Amino acid sequence: MRLYNIRNGEMQLTVNYGANHSYIPSKKQTKKKRLGTWSSRFMLFTGSAITVGNIPVYSSVYQIEQPANFSSTHILQELTIPTVPLKTYSGYAKELDDTSLLIEKGTWTSYSIKKNDSFASAFNRLKLSALYKKLSANTDIKAALGKLKPNSVFLFHKSGKKITQIIYVADHRKAYIISRSGNHFTGKWSNNRVKLHNRNISFTIKTSLANDAAKVKIPPRIINRIPKVLKKDVDFRRLHRGDKIAVIYENIEFDGEIISSRNILAVSYESKDKSKHYKRIRYTLNNGTVLFLSANGNDSQIRKSTFDRKPIRGGRLSSRFNPRRKHPIFHTIRPHTGVDYAAPRGTPIHATADGIIRFRGRKGGYGKVIDIRHTGRITTRYGHMSTFKKGLRVGSRVKRGDIIGYVGSTGNSTGNHVHYEYQIAGRPVNPETVKLPTVGLLSSQEQRKFKTLARILTKELEQAKQFTSVGADFSNQVSG
Repeated sequence: MRLYNIRNGEMQLTVNYGANHSYIPSKKQTKKKRLGTWSSRFMLFTGSAITVGNIPVYSSVYQIEQPANFSSTHILQELTIPTVPLKTYSGYAKELDDTSLLIEKGTWTSYSIKKNDSFASAFNRLKLSALYKKLSANTDIKAALGKLKPNSVFLFHKSGKKITQIIYVADHRKAYIISRSGNHFTGKWSNNRVKLHNRNISFTIKTSLANDAAKVKIPPRIINRIPKVLKKDVDFRRLHRGDKIAVIYENIEFDGEIISSRNILAVSYESKDKSKHYKRIRYTLNNGTVLFLSANGNDSQIRKSTFDRKPIRGGRLSSRFNPRRKHPIFHTIRPHTGVDYAAPRGTPIHATADGIIRFRGRKGGYGKVIDIRHTGRITTRYGHMSTFKKGLRVGSRVKRGDIIGYVGSTGNSTGNHVHYEYQIAGRPVNPETVKLPTVGLLSSQEQRKFKTLARILTKELEQAKQFTSVGADFSNQVSG
């Protein structure tokens, strides 16, 4: 192998001996030969130009002969010569290895890992059981994918009907790359080659959502999801010229190449006359459920119990739920199917949840009692009352916290108290420990997290909208 260098206006030939070693002779070991004619010089120059580019006309050419006394002591440096071919794309060259991105004709598809997904269950859900068996036969691949992270992603490269490469994106820094070689697969962890970028883009409706979004290079799969995110707010069959839409979504890049777009993070819609303005923010609950919530937030989004634990304010717990309790009057083992709260006679008793009165009157040892039917096949019972609240009868609707009667000692009772029962489908359960029904989507902790996220993404949506008039792409490199 011959390499040419230009030194001090002269072209010097460096001779390569052996794998990755070069020899540069000294001037004493160099025999200078004059070239015959100008035409022969020109031919040599043009032939050499293939390797070295443009050669100055004043350069001299030296022909190098191997010295008879050549030895390893003449090795001056090791050359880094690629042992694999180079492939060029996107304006720059890349050295291909077993973890390089496949960019030839084919398609990339993605699959987001669910909360309880395993290597096997994810591939079964994708109807790739046969491929899973081949991959899991490789112990390295099976070990690497033994535990999948929720919300991580599999990327599949398909050429024709054959999957040629799989990338498991564990997070925004780490990926496991599986490549096919014939009928075999090899896998390798790779760091800092996968990046998640948020793309922030805004556009104005001029013809239709599909056409105008495509003009600013929003991928079709993202365009199709925008109406689904805003379906509760906007009728996309009746968009008007001048309406503005902004969207933030994730791009997955591998070595600088966008190979997948997924997960809308936020969307906003603003009518031309600014009378309507909606924003939805993507939020994942602790149980893995994905929601698109109003950016403004409201109390209805906060998860709250629909029941109170006890029917009186204050009072003292005098007897707990106990299936094997010894009755204080009869001195026999009788189940205590509720809890007792001792309180002065006449203390108000409150309904613990919204419901309908299904019984009001006397019932054996309970004395004066009210039963209330609630949603979810739940019934609550309030016993030993002194009197009922006036105006209540069977069929009356009551709200949580409404007064329904007053503490007394009617029926089999040793003192003033209220007996409170909680039944599900007619079966008594412990009112102190039963999991109470809830309404709303977010716990108070989740609500705080959501408000922080919504504040950040709302600011980015507003920044994107500022560039709508020029069709600019205001994208961040926010890694997920």
